[in-house]
Amino acid sequence: MGEVHNLATRFLELRARYWQAADAGQPTGQLFGELTLLGRQILAVPHAPGGVTTRPVEASDVAGMVLDAFGRELTTHRSGARTHRQAVEHWAQAEEFTPHATPGQLRAFLAGKAQYALQEGRADEALALVDQATGLEDDASPPSHGTPSALYGDLRILRAEALHRLYDAETALEVLAPLETELAALLPDGPIDETDPEAMRPLAALLTHGGNGPQTAARLLQASTVYFRLLDVQAAALRDTGAPEAAERAYLRRMPLYTATRLPEAGLLQLARCALDRGAVAEASRRLEQVAPLFEDTSAADRTSMRAHLRLVRGAEYCRLRAVAARVSKADGWCDQVLRWCDRGAHFLAGHPDDALAADLFAERARAHRGRADRAGAARAYRDMAHSLDRVLRVPLGHRFDSLHLRHRRPMFEEALSFAEETADAALCAMVTDLLKARDFSARLSLARSDARNTPDATADTVDTADTADTATATATAEGNARHDPDHAEFAELTDRIKDAERHHFWERASRLSTERAELLTRIRAIDPRWHLIRDDPPFDPDQLTRFLAAYHSAAPGSNRGRCVALSLYERPEGILALLATPDGGLRTDVRRLGDHTLGALEAHQRELRRETPVRLDFWAHHGIGLADLVPPDFAEEVTRSGTCLLSPHGRLHNLPWTVVRHRGGHVIRGTAIGVVPNLSSAPLLDHQPAGTVRATLLGVDRPSQGESLPGARKAVCHLAGWLGPERLRATPLTGDRATVAALHSLLNSGPPVRGRTEVLQIITHGVTAPGEPFGAGVAMADDTLETGQVLMSRMCFEEVLLTVCSTGLRVPADHSGGHGALSGAAPVTPRPLELAGDAANAMVHAFHEAGAAFVLASPVPIRPGLAMRHSAEWIVRRFHGRAPLEAARRAAVALLDKGDSPEHTDKWAGITAYGAR
Repeated sequence: MGEVHNLATRFLELRARYWQAADAGQPTGQLFGELTLLGRQILAVPHAPGGVTTRPVEASDVAGMVLDAFGRELTTHRSGARTHRQAVEHWAQAEEFTPHATPGQLRAFLAGKAQYALQEGRADEALALVDQATGLEDDASPPSHGTPSALYGDLRILRAEALHRLYDAETALEVLAPLETELAALLPDGPIDETDPEAMRPLAALLTHGGNGPQTAARLLQASTVYFRLLDVQAAALRDTGAPEAAERAYLRRMPLYTATRLPEAGLLQLARCALDRGAVAEASRRLEQVAPLFEDTSAADRTSMRAHLRLVRGAEYCRLRAVAARVSKADGWCDQVLRWCDRGAHFLAGHPDDALAADLFAERARAHRGRADRAGAARAYRDMAHSLDRVLRVPLGHRFDSLHLRHRRPMFEEALSFAEETADAALCAMVTDLLKARDFSARLSLARSDARNTPDATADTVDTADTADTATATATAEGNARHDPDHAEFAELTDRIKDAERHHFWERASRLSTERAELLTRIRAIDPRWHLIRDDPPFDPDQLTRFLAAYHSAAPGSNRGRCVALSLYERPEGILALLATPDGGLRTDVRRLGDHTLGALEAHQRELRRETPVRLDFWAHHGIGLADLVPPDFAEEVTRSGTCLLSPHGRLHNLPWTVVRHRGGHVIRGTAIGVVPNLSSAPLLDHQPAGTVRATLLGVDRPSQGESLPGARKAVCHLAGWLGPERLRATPLTGDRATVAALHSLLNSGPPVRGRTEVLQIITHGVTAPGEPFGAGVAMADDTLETGQVLMSRMCFEEVLLTVCSTGLRVPADHSGGHGALSGAAPVTPRPLELAGDAANAMVHAFHEAGAAFVLASPVPIRPGLAMRHSAEWIVRRFHGRAPLEAARRAAVALLDKGDSPEHTDKWAGITAYGAR
């Protein structure tokens, strides 16, 4: 018994020494190791209430103290050089103490993990941890033996900081507003400066009065610490919302705490940045000179762990600000100065990687190279910048964060794109435009398509074929777990509640539940456990694309004769930037200036699509426009000489009827198969092997729950079923009352594709559009509507899908709910509509791609059911005669054109588009 008490006494003494050293900014690694060892020994003592052996301290006290130390070691450790894998192992060691902790202690522990995630540039992980911590009860128990109860401040500050790091400064300020009101009520004169004797005099009086005085004083000091941190996050958010003066005032209020903690350089750096934002270069330079000794004088004796840590994590930012000040000053030799500061910044980044800072430094490097007329150096720097920006938000986090990230960084992308245009740098054009077009979609496609993945710490050199099976098993296990967790069950429950509310005409409740379900879907997709299995691939690899194009015919029997090319289009103010990739490794770029007639035709087509019932849908025929009016004429000639063209449109070009595009008066489709892809990097990801056994599943809704009846649907399904015969049908066709949401949902969850066999799914019904709800569009079944969000949650065996449905290729341009996913916390009472950026691939077509389809036949505009069903029938006949999907679509379109190619005829089916790469 005495030995146990001795352990406890030593533990408490060691704990006091640990925090004393930590508060003094001294190294704590050895003390931390001893503390955790003693904690394990104490917790190993059997606890038998009323028995002989009892612990002298509660298990929760020990666990709480040790977990606090685990958090402190990573968030303020001097070296800061742990790899991601080492950090994961560190947190894993802490897990042995969590079963003994109270909910409040777990809450503080998760807050510490969130703080570390923010420090390491993983704002998405920080948000998920804050969500998890928020769900735990704050027991508000008094700190045992002096253990700090709020090491990381209020959770709202952590949430706001994570939101700011994800470029959502407006929401960050909204999160901070109520906390600032609470703190202002407690501290009406602002946070207390502990270095100011006048400010500390009232607290000294409280300490001498006895009673609750010491507790009140401690509470005020703790509130001041939280207040100072609020000012820090608030200032950064204000700066990013275009208010540098307000940000500067907030940083000046924060300066006393910076000084009190012997880290004035942290505040001076922020003030220098605000001065640069205001254009006050001289003032910024003066402040940077004040902090120079910490970052430049390697012989300085003041190297406590906190100051060394600040030097490590802010050194690159210091160098960036120096580079910006040199560039803006335009003094003699500024280019050389900028490059020297960028080199120093790279040295700091080697010790503490930060992709956002790396991108900023690469941008400064590119500008300096341009100033020296070094085009090659500028091109390298811009490519590195684009790659770093891609790494900042490699995991898509939903419409809001993805859009805000792209908006915030768009000026840098546009700068690189302008340079690429000036220098005809096709590779740089391809990289940047791919990141601006549906990058989140290609990332998700990569997640869904790849069989072999490795962990973030591994490199390409560490992966070999021997690991493939194990990694594929891990991927499958992670995917299986992801699809059977409580979040997925909650999604299904919310779907049922929405349908029930709609059946009873409780529209307000249905709308509220739909928003809640959209937020849940955002969270599920953002924290998918499979993300950590993905290796960091480059955003666009021209060699991978050209290899794919070169091997196109050998890998896809049944394709059209002639070579395959890829054409990417990107709308610019001065015209359309076109990029052409050919199988011989060629990559060319050029800008097509648009004439007044072409611009007027595009505007007229957009107006037509906004009509309640659009009629003039064959854009090319009605306006006399050809492919060479939108792309350089030599690119148009190259396309028409090729057998297949993989086309990646952009912006309003997505809604053009590309199947009936014309060149020199004739239809391009008569000689060239056209497959639409969201961006160039997704083309190889949409690859599949169309050879082997082909089977069909047919579903026709003749009495949809919305819209007019479709009597031809049952007839078309029965006709096709008779032609195919039972041996080429996967299951009995579904029509009439059997064509329900549950029946389609079952098909969508039929599992991954089977190697050596191709399953085809046809759906004939009406489409349901939802212009302000990215997950809300759907297809009308006999009993209800199946929505895009439900398709996204599925994993099906069908690699080829025919959506004989209106408007299933229509992209949603805005999220009227504001795009606030569950990771953002509660949405505002009055959400502001969010205009989506980045050419978001969010149509029903793309949901089917994510669910497993490589090829989808659909339309972004209304189509006439009769001709659409005839087109699908033509496609099925040719597909089952051995043609590849794109070639079958080409021949089906030619068959309809042979029946009549006047606008009055083509208007009825012009929107039918082949989405895919085969």
